[in-house]
Amino acid sequence: MKDLRSENDNLKLWRAKKATLTENLLKKSLEELVKLKAVVNQKTVCEMMNNLANDEDREYKAIISPSAISKNELYKNMIFTAKEKVRIIEDKKQKYSLDGDKQLQIFQLKSLIAKKEAKIKELESIIDRADIQTDNVSIISDQPKNFDFKNICLDLKNFILQEGIGYIDNNNNLIDESTGDILISSSILEVL
Repeated sequence: MKDLRSENDNLKLWRAKKATLTENLLKKSLEELVKLKAVVNQKTVCEMMNNLANDEDREYKAIISPSAISKNELYKNMIFTAKEKVRIIEDKKQKYSLDGDKQLQIFQLKSLIAKKEAKIKELESIIDRADIQTDNVSIISDQPKNFDFKNICLDLKNFILQEGIGYIDNNNNLIDESTGDILISSSILEVL
């Protein structure tokens, strides 16, 4: 007697429906893995298929095993394509984050330079107002009465605090905001 099960129309319809559901579920699973930028391999695909499967998928046994994927060239190619998508997304993300980091660092350095230039200009103006001779340092050290030390330090302190480029620490020292250096020590500030 001949086995007619393989020629049964109901069985053919069932297999066709199962194949369609399996392929659709595999596509959904791969899309989800790519969206999540997850590792794409046969095991993770099968796990995702199990997570996304609905009642009809389960009824037709559309969830397949890693070994079933390895036997099907179409499924393997779909997984390979999804892996490439994730790799491309990660490469772009890494490139953009590196470019963004560089731009941020450039901006921070330009800001620091601008602050330093402002400090230099203000210090030059304080020196000009105090009428300090900068050409010959020995004149200043020989004749300390030629400049108003207190006013210079007060002007400097007030400017630094107003511009937010420095602060007074717990020890009452005037500290440079960007470097942490002591600009005016607490012993000098007490005299002012």
